[in-house]
Amino acid sequence: MLSPENSADALNKESRTDTVNLNDNDNDNDIRIEISDAISEKDKVKFTVYTKITSPIFQESEFSVTRLHEEFIWLHDRCNENEEYAGLIVSVDRLFH
Repeated sequence: MLSPENSADALNKESRTDTVNLNDNDNDNDIRIEISDAISEKDKVKFTVYTKITSPIFQESEFSVTRLHEEFIWLHDRCNENEEYAGLIVSVDRLFH
């Protein structure tokens, strides 16, 4: 029997979590972002984006926002229009197919 940490759900959740160090020399300036599983509501697909920041420059250390799938697609498309940002955001369709 699989333990919870080895289950497919745990692996999928792990693949949608990332930590970014804002300063290569300082481990106290991390941003951790987790994107929840998709929730369908009528004709919309929603995700909750949870953010945890360890840098003291931010007023809040944790917050979350709800975003629609189409907003991720819009952001992806806008980033790809600029060579400097192209490839920074991977299409959601590529992640789940």
